[in-house]
Amino acid sequence: MIKRLRKIIKNILRYEVDIHKNESLKKIVGQKSELLILGSAPSINLLNLNRLDDKFIISTSNFHEHKDISSIKPDIHVFAASHEPITNVIMYNWFVRCNDRLPKTTLVLVESRDRIIAEKAFKERKLHFYSYGGKLPVDFNKPIISPWSVAVVALQLGIFLNIKEIYLLGIDHDWQSLEDYAHFYSHEKESLEYFASKENVHFTYDRNALRSPKSRLYREYELYQQYELLGEYASNLGIKIFNGDRSSGFDVYNHSYNWMR
Repeated sequence: MIKRLRKIIKNILRYEVDIHKNESLKKIVGQKSELLILGSAPSINLLNLNRLDDKFIISTSNFHEHKDISSIKPDIHVFAASHEPITNVIMYNWFVRCNDRLPKTTLVLVESRDRIIAEKAFKERKLHFYSYGGKLPVDFNKPIISPWSVAVVALQLGIFLNIKEIYLLGIDHDWQSLEDYAHFYSHEKESLEYFASKENVHFTYDRNALRSPKSRLYREYELYQQYELLGEYASNLGIKIFNGDRSSGFDVYNHSYNWMR
């Protein structure tokens, strides 16, 4: 009984940390009607990301390592929740690196379980928190759908902000590839993978543990279902979602390059 009560209290603290403040995020969108969600796939290096001042920009995960991060100036940078085998030390070092790289005007959104580490690493930066464990409708004042990718967090955020056109860039999810899992940055330089290796922690995709298309298919199945669910939900709200990356074969959403206008 005591263990059960402790678990309930822990969950309350985990899922209810300041998420009611996220309503204020809607105010920073202004009149912008196009959202770019920036991922870390290698294809992002082939895109011209200059002159995006008229777009609302959400960057994710390791995108702060992009060479043009200072001129891109994301409005919000999103992290997924920490998970095994990531340790607190790895997460802290990664957060500190991100804080050093991101423009000072960029707001950071962190899952509530990582609040203590985030507040230590992102000193003097505006932080917002969200929580896993929710369901539709999307509402960042409550727990959201637990994602299989940080891009799913960013996509839910775009829907919550009611931005009518959403473009995914640098998001590939190529489960058919037999090549090593890659990002636009080197895993040998400062990044999540780099900080993990310093702690002798390695991810399955860095050790080729998921080389077969079949294994990757099973891994991606639920992720694709989440994208489809959110696509239908967004459509009912009058929100259009596109893959805006010519070099990405991700086909849950139609390709459109209108963001380049």
